[in-house]
Amino acid sequence: MDTGQCVHCGLCLPSCPTYVETGLEGESPRGRIFLLQRLHDDPSMLNAVTTEYLDDCLDCRACEAVCPAHVPTGHLVEEWRAETPRRGAEGDSPALGGFRGLSRPLSFFLGSPKGLLWLQRLARWSQWPVLGPWITRLRFVPQPARYLVRGIPQKIPKTLSRYRTLPSLEGSRTPVLLFVGCVMDTIYADTNHHTEDLLALAGTDVVLPLEQRCCGALHMHGGDPAVTKSWAKENIQAFETSGASVIVVNAAGCGTTLKEYAALFDLADPWHARAQRFEAAVVDATVFLSQCSLPTLADSSDVHITVHDPCHLAHAQGIRQEPRTLLKRAGYALQEMAESDLCCGSAGIYNLTHPDMAKKLLDRKISHIPKTVAWVAAANPGCLMQIQSRLCEDPKGPGAVHPLDLVWNAYRQAGLIHPNPDGLVSR
Repeated sequence: MDTGQCVHCGLCLPSCPTYVETGLEGESPRGRIFLLQRLHDDPSMLNAVTTEYLDDCLDCRACEAVCPAHVPTGHLVEEWRAETPRRGAEGDSPALGGFRGLSRPLSFFLGSPKGLLWLQRLARWSQWPVLGPWITRLRFVPQPARYLVRGIPQKIPKTLSRYRTLPSLEGSRTPVLLFVGCVMDTIYADTNHHTEDLLALAGTDVVLPLEQRCCGALHMHGGDPAVTKSWAKENIQAFETSGASVIVVNAAGCGTTLKEYAALFDLADPWHARAQRFEAAVVDATVFLSQCSLPTLADSSDVHITVHDPCHLAHAQGIRQEPRTLLKRAGYALQEMAESDLCCGSAGIYNLTHPDMAKKLLDRKISHIPKTVAWVAAANPGCLMQIQSRLCEDPKGPGAVHPLDLVWNAYRQAGLIHPNPDGLVSR
């Protein structure tokens, strides 16, 4: 573990959500790098306090984006988490123990179409007055999920978004592969359908390989990279046999993980070169669509939008303007919020394993949402669920929605998109 690059300049401090919230050096990237180095030199220093400071990291990559020495703090914390569970109970935090308890259910629900269908059913049933309270009290459902479930969409589809494959149109250019993900494939399946429609409106053919899997981000962040590596191989194979030249992804967390697959394999491993080719093909949906010739609609100043920048979109991938470009092109008026790129507290399953800190960060995020906006746009399912779980308390207030859903709706109202029963778009 190489932490020697850190020069302890402190430029990371104001960008770190846990430091901003607590003011503690141990809760800062600089403090965590110091602790990691000390633990590397003397593993016996591992105790409950050092574990808590390290495991409180959201892995939001905000510190990496501003670090002049390019210290990969998020990756170093992931590496530490992968090693810590093997050390036994000493020094374990509730969060690490919490992830170990969730690892098996996550592998089932996210690891196959069968599991995803069950996840979709449970999410849909959780909204029923009678079944809902019972489902949220199942043994494998963490207690904080009882609050978070309020943030899921009111209408969840009954089928996965990978329900079919789209044939390439004869004479057209090489199609793109739409990465459907897991939570996006189930709870936010409609957003995947809307992404398909927008790609079609842009003149692009789409393939949806049924063999693709969850990206593995949650397991990677939680310290179980073996699962991520296994699913990475399946995703790489699905891409190689798809005939696509580009992989379009509409979830910030998925996009970051997909772009880092090569790091899962040793340089001498043949999978490393295959993963590099895979990485090079990955592009965020807002970036891809902003480069297409989508129509520009007249301004609709009566609908104001604010944008929350998901950590793994803004910090890890450096993507900020493209969601705003698409929203403006679709006629929306934007109103910026303060600290738009500060973590909302979702951070994968951080809001389930660290509910107290996640709540504080959510309170901070909600306080910055302008009062006059109709929607908070966020291009990541975890952020949407986290923010909406609080916004739902005010029926007259704004709601949280994926920016591509807003763009899709604007083009549909303009008569440019006409969904039909089989989910295709006609123009």
